[in-house]
Amino acid sequence: MKRNHLPHGLALAASLLAAQGAVAGDMLYWQDNSLSYLYGENFQRMNFNAEQQRTQTTFTFEHASGWAWGDIFYFADYVSADNTQARGNFNNGTFRKDDKNSFYYMEFSPRLSLSWLTGQKLAAGPLKDVLAAFTYEKGDGGPSTENYLYGVGLDWDVPGFRYFKTNLYRVKINNHVFFADRESNGYATQLTVTAAYPFSLGQQDFLVDGYLDWRSPSRDAGTQTSVGSSIQVKWDAGKALFGKERQLYVGTELNMWHNKYGVKPIDGSTDGFDQTAVQALVKYHF
Repeated sequence: MKRNHLPHGLALAASLLAAQGAVAGDMLYWQDNSLSYLYGENFQRMNFNAEQQRTQTTFTFEHASGWAWGDIFYFADYVSADNTQARGNFNNGTFRKDDKNSFYYMEFSPRLSLSWLTGQKLAAGPLKDVLAAFTYEKGDGGPSTENYLYGVGLDWDVPGFRYFKTNLYRVKINNHVFFADRESNGYATQLTVTAAYPFSLGQQDFLVDGYLDWRSPSRDAGTQTSVGSSIQVKWDAGKALFGKERQLYVGTELNMWHNKYGVKPIDGSTDGFDQTAVQALVKYHF
């Protein structure tokens, strides 16, 4: 990532926090902000060599809040990595390598409760609510993502889980340039599942949370079916060491991909780029 890109994500985060303070009142039910540090290896560089044991350091800001009208989730990553990337196509002579040792990625995901909007409680059995779901994705690593997602979200009451959410999106893919002759736009379908499960071992508290994204292929964007997931397993170190619950966590994150970014290899095969990366994690909530 170029240094002049970093303030954009931070500026959005600052604006988000300022705006919620200005309009909160009785509309804001809860909020949580956090900073994370992650360090790991085995990240897929996606440049067709066998040397894939690449380390990566990630700094992440996250915001989540619940409102009378729905909820918001936002995060911004700043990633420092050995991240040489190959782009273009051998067939027309545009193939090249870009040296990038850092990049950014962010997502902004507001959801609007249809129960609140209609004044009718849209709940039945384990279904808690139905929501209009939106996500904006932007980054300058990988395929230089800028995507718009819109669809339907469902909140579920699952015993033992702190939360369990599913979102089904229509994805508008913009500027997908990895191994393409030109900027490739198109549409796809995505299913996102997010969940959090707390548990205890003796006097120690733990939390398992994360997401799984399944995205369909897009002929126009030149992508294939992909599955991405990040799962964190965290120990509540703040409670154990300082008597402060849900503030400081230490643990690990498993970042997995099948057909990373949906990218198709330049050799025309149906092979993709798979990844299983393990990272050390420290996360502080405020």
